[in-house]
Amino acid sequence: MQQLSFFGSIQGLKSAKRVLLVIAHPDDESMFYAPTLHVLHRQGATVRILCLSNGNGDGLGAVREKELLAACTVLQIPRQNVTIVDHPELQDGMTRSWPAEAVAQQVQQHLRQHPCDTVLTFDAYGVSGHINHRGVHEGVRLLLESQGHQLGVQHGWQLVSESLLHKYSCLLAVLLSALLLQRGQVLVIGGRACVSVRAMAAHKSQWVWYRKLFVLLSSYTFVNRLQPMALD
Repeated sequence: MQQLSFFGSIQGLKSAKRVLLVIAHPDDESMFYAPTLHVLHRQGATVRILCLSNGNGDGLGAVREKELLAACTVLQIPRQNVTIVDHPELQDGMTRSWPAEAVAQQVQQHLRQHPCDTVLTFDAYGVSGHINHRGVHEGVRLLLESQGHQLGVQHGWQLVSESLLHKYSCLLAVLLSALLLQRGQVLVIGGRACVSVRAMAAHKSQWVWYRKLFVLLSSYTFVNRLQPMALD
């Protein structure tokens, strides 16, 4: 498989030099974004990860922080490029709604300290529908639409949430994603699925049987479909 394939409006992502990935929990980067992270590394971009919680929903926050750093080592993202937030309004939980303003404030602060030309995050559904993922999207959208260019951001991208059948179509997802590609979207094909598996396996506390199946069958192990986000 090719290391890198783009279809659609490619210039924004291929020209990315400094990329900020905004996620909700440790393991989001490995479960959903590994193809894009692999490609960005191959093209020489500097990638930073802003994780807006430490995944303490089950009381394992300290453990999961270490697991995220281990996974990022697999993904070839330096540990100093990983920021983990532990904010009272941004705690892990299926019933915990995250205020968009609190999310936006954290992302704004990070971009002021570490300017990036490209921001990547979830779309409005958040891949799995998790309320925290959706909160991340709303906060990032709020910030980019109001201050994106002021903060030096040139491009924003959101990971498209695929249908259930598409999500679990394994390698067929590459073909399905290409067929479903819409104007302005980008298709990113990462050529090393084993990296996704190894990165997710670094999250030992989360590496249970159903997540093993997810990584083996998930379209997000092989391909990411990205949709542009509006900037001010």
